[in-house]
Amino acid sequence: MQDGKMIPREAAAAVLVLIGILAVPALAAPPPTDPDWPCQQRLVPELGAGAFWTGPPLDGAGDWKAEPRVSELVDRLSPRTVAAEDGVVAIGAFADAIAADPDRKRLLTLLFAGLLAETNQERSDVITRLKELGKRQHDLADIASHASEELQHIPADATGDAAAKRTDLEQRFQFVTQAFQNTQRTMRYACEAPTRLEARLGRYAQAIQSRL
Repeated sequence: MQDGKMIPREAAAAVLVLIGILAVPALAAPPPTDPDWPCQQRLVPELGAGAFWTGPPLDGAGDWKAEPRVSELVDRLSPRTVAAEDGVVAIGAFADAIAADPDRKRLLTLLFAGLLAETNQERSDVITRLKELGKRQHDLADIASHASEELQHIPADATGDAAAKRTDLEQRFQFVTQAFQNTQRTMRYACEAPTRLEARLGRYAQAIQSRL
């Protein structure tokens, strides 16, 4: 640092740090199909029933939204804020309530169909927001890189207009770097959301199938 300002060599090094952080997901996992996908976890746009369900075919069960008891439970269990443990308890209570119903298996099958559909919707919303964050990170890294390149051509002891431009570039670089790092911290946690939803759906499927 010189006079509290970032010199070009330090600016260039900081840009390399940003680019390095941005490249980590690509090194830790197979290349994603979407360039804006920012997570180490593999991008799975939609969950299929086959990975979770070994019960009766979903296609022959009907429309889960047409069954009030099923749709009400799906609506309660689908939000991301619902813990898997609480959902499993609610599924058990539902299965007990319809134990004597001759349509029990179909209703339970519809319950899984609804939870699958709504979980996919929840995941889709999360994935969209993560891609938006990923694009923002790329944009911030580009801005920082351009600022660093400009700083390379302005001497640290510049005066007049050049000194003012250098100060503006240094401030812009520092702001962008901070914004990038803040978003990166948020993203590390947010990237777990699709995986958590997938794991919760697996718990739901097991709970339902154990009561068929």
